[in-house]
Amino acid sequence: MPSPATNMPVVVASRALVHTRIFSVHAETVVLPSGVRQELSIVRHGGAVAVAALDGAGRMLLVRQYRHAVAEELDEVVAGRLEPGEEPLVAAQRELEEEAGYRARSWLELTRFYPAPGFCSERMVLFLARDLEAVGADRRAMDADEEIAVLWREPRAVLATARDAKTLVAAALVQPYV
Repeated sequence: MPSPATNMPVVVASRALVHTRIFSVHAETVVLPSGVRQELSIVRHGGAVAVAALDGAGRMLLVRQYRHAVAEELDEVVAGRLEPGEEPLVAAQRELEEEAGYRARSWLELTRFYPAPGFCSERMVLFLARDLEAVGADRRAMDADEEIAVLWREPRAVLATARDAKTLVAAALVQPYV
């Protein structure tokens, strides 16, 4: 039954279906305050970061990588999951170095958003990174299972061509900084 004190939905049943190192999937039954009952499959995710990195000419740094879930190579902003207990800014700095080979002297949190709240709890923190410098020989290594190419594009072109949510959000929100 809905909780009258909070007027919030109540989870009346929850069962773990799958657990991986990145996420888990749960089957849940929820009763809304109106009494409507919902049967849901929810992906529980620990959160992620994304980096809208701009060079001195106002171009966005993108990484091209194959995404098997959609069977396509996508051009995306740098992104990655939060390690347990990791602060979002630390994760963003790590990901920028690992995936693209850059560090930034200037960081600004642009927003926090849910990429797919209809079925996933993931919350993404988007940062603007500027005053970039190539890392060089002491660069952090990419994850062993990643194949990534770095490219640069004007944010308006990214906004017109991007096909993933985090990159679209990033391209839209960096417009005032270009």
